[in-house]
Amino acid sequence: MDIRVLRYCEAVARLGNITRAAAELHVAQPALSVAIRKLEEELGVTLFTRTRNRPVSLTPEGELLMRRAARLFHEYDSARRELADAIGLRTGTVRVGMPPMYGIGYFPSLMKAFHAAHPGITVTALEGSAGEIKGLLEDGKVDLAILEERRVQKGWAHATLDEEEVVLCVRADHPLAKQTQVADRDLDDLPMILFEGSFLQRNVLEQRCQKAGVKFRMVMQSNYVPMVHQAVVDGLGAATLLRSIVTADERLAALSFEPRERFRFDLCWLDEHYLSKANEAFMNFAIAHRRSTAAAVVQES
Repeated sequence: MDIRVLRYCEAVARLGNITRAAAELHVAQPALSVAIRKLEEELGVTLFTRTRNRPVSLTPEGELLMRRAARLFHEYDSARRELADAIGLRTGTVRVGMPPMYGIGYFPSLMKAFHAAHPGITVTALEGSAGEIKGLLEDGKVDLAILEERRVQKGWAHATLDEEEVVLCVRADHPLAKQTQVADRDLDDLPMILFEGSFLQRNVLEQRCQKAGVKFRMVMQSNYVPMVHQAVVDGLGAATLLRSIVTADERLAALSFEPRERFRFDLCWLDEHYLSKANEAFMNFAIAHRRSTAAAVVQES
């Protein structure tokens, strides 16, 4: 049994289409089909149902094999990382998941500095909601996760990476822009551009309004940070964003909530998963880099 063919099967099962799987794997479709057929003959079972004009799906036998294969992939990838560690940090890979709002602000500058220090290490950065990042970490599809502390699961290993203030963001010519703070009563009937319901910013805002007995007016909702940012610039309404994103754009004004809302971001990993030297290097570098950046900001102020 060839692990390469098992990865073919995983892609077909995930995408539900042999043509798309072949394109993703950069393999000719006939070669992929033949490889899967040979595996079925070797095992004496049918792994996929193939019905014309319907997505390809796993048979019960195929589902059993893929459950076993997932464990095999994890062990194989862990072995490769351990072997890479044996020859030092000249090469390596890091896979990290994070919320979109964190990725758009801080992560690019971190990557520039990390690449300069470790040019042989390749980093794959994936964005998603807290629930999506949690699933990626638990399934072994990312090695590290950056999440707000309230989203960190009990039992996960984690270290504090950063703290940011969440502010009400309005266009510079908005009536509220002259204020430095915003009271919950000011949110009543305020046109708002919201992140969809899985975002912590949305949950925090709704809890504040419910407690104060006020109700904002939703104009638009999205899970795409640049779209929300641009909608505020265009004057469509107000939004909740990290202060670092707002202060970087002179077209916008940032108002602190009363009391202030702060998000603490943790770097998380699973103790039961092997953490490669490349991941350890990234983790230590990210924490040190953020602390040095924060110290520089304090000195400038």
